[in-house]
Amino acid sequence: MSSSLTSCALCQARASQLCAACRSVVYCSREHQKEHWKQGHKRECKCYEVATNETLGRHLCATRDVRIGEEILKEAPLLLGPKVASAPICLGCHRNLLPPAKPSSIYYKCSSCSWPLCGKECEESPHHRAECQLMSGSHFQSKISYTPGEEERKESAYCVIMLLRCMQLKSSDPEGFARLSALEDHLQERLETPLYQVLRANLITFIKTILGMRDWSEMDILRIAAILDTNTFELRQPRERRKVRALYPGAAMISHDCAPNMRHRFDNDMNIRFLAKRPIAKGEILSISYTQPLRSTIQRRLHLRQAKCFDCACARCQDPTELGSFAGAQTCVKCKAGKIISVKPLQNSANWKCQLCPVKRSAKEVLLSDAKLQQEIEALDKNSPTDFEDFIYRHRVELHDTNTHVLQAKYALTQLYGNAPGFAMEELSEESLKRKVELCEELLKLANIFDGGWSIFRGNLLIDLEEALVAQALRSKEPLECEEKLKRASELLAEIGNIMQHEPEMQQLLAERQEILDNALERLEGVKEIE
Repeated sequence: MSSSLTSCALCQARASQLCAACRSVVYCSREHQKEHWKQGHKRECKCYEVATNETLGRHLCATRDVRIGEEILKEAPLLLGPKVASAPICLGCHRNLLPPAKPSSIYYKCSSCSWPLCGKECEESPHHRAECQLMSGSHFQSKISYTPGEEERKESAYCVIMLLRCMQLKSSDPEGFARLSALEDHLQERLETPLYQVLRANLITFIKTILGMRDWSEMDILRIAAILDTNTFELRQPRERRKVRALYPGAAMISHDCAPNMRHRFDNDMNIRFLAKRPIAKGEILSISYTQPLRSTIQRRLHLRQAKCFDCACARCQDPTELGSFAGAQTCVKCKAGKIISVKPLQNSANWKCQLCPVKRSAKEVLLSDAKLQQEIEALDKNSPTDFEDFIYRHRVELHDTNTHVLQAKYALTQLYGNAPGFAMEELSEESLKRKVELCEELLKLANIFDGGWSIFRGNLLIDLEEALVAQALRSKEPLECEEKLKRASELLAEIGNIMQHEPEMQQLLAERQEILDNALERLEGVKEIE
């Protein structure tokens, strides 16, 4: 320990109890640590700092080495509300509204503004009160209604709610509004998009004319919309029927990386919490991913440009081989040995060429082929393993084993084998069960490259693999083979427990898996005793 960390931060007495979170102060006792926390250390206690550079702008860097699984940041939402187009939700508690019990009934409506709510208790929610007063004071009444027998539809009228909540912060919480205003907006890039042309034509008129908020300029309103589109997180809590947007100003400064070092989750209070997926070194940029790990560089970068208005230049995107995965490459149909990769991955218009022969393809040709294959994948029957297997076989010549489209099909198969109708675990043939194990192991190798450590993606693959290994063990007639598979399953379950320890909704499943494994081990011991 440094000589500067030998005195208690509160009383200056000799101390040795290090603050476990920031590791920058020590205390002589637990009581003094608690007291110092109340006096202000709570605001300073963190393992990261805000940094700035030309490429990323403001971002967060680790100020010390961070352990795998360690919580790095926890933040409450500054604001939350419906997505731009949303299924009917309660503006008080933000739960999706269930169809009325009686076919002839309608949603409960707020007695003042007529927006659908869960019930009377949600009328007084602090989330809804200010917007309700504004709209009812302007004599605006929501027209959203429930039509018996009609499929759930998304309502574009919800696009105004989150925007109004941000605007009302200016008077109700000036400090919060200042934090919101400091965030990136990318407004100039967004103004040319079809969405912002619609917002300009309809939303501005509604806010300034119908609601009477004439003090706000058109550009100021659109800038807030752009801040929301750039910085909000999608908050999903399936058990609570909640799927909304939430703004966390601190978390909004965390960088994107296609091979990130953190993951995030939402707790029951809708706080966002970030965990280290792997050990993070002091000085390292903290990052999460806004894209899907199995997608190729060209797919990820196009998505990020359209959704977040930036061009990713992370290590994976810069590497023509995508860290050795070749996810975006296709097999050269001429030499049948090389892979066709981009000459300059950070230029979407750059040509592609074979590693081993002179074959070249234009960027346009690659994009059209990629889009066609993606459409084909998305059109497959999501309950049919056969369709996905046929896709892989049909494209076996031009698509190698780790091409993005093949990887997406393989991941779908890991979910379908053991779960799809007619393919439940106990119904799987020996061949299909073996195929599930092989697919999980293949994808885990890829996960270790760009979504490794304690990632949810890797954890879910391990769960599928563990379940398949136990199923194989239970079918085996060879005690030694059974023992080996159960031993490996036990090791996997221990690792899964580490990965999922911060995911409350996974604990019941893990307990069930442990019980099944224990029963299988007990059965094996019984067989050994008989022999």
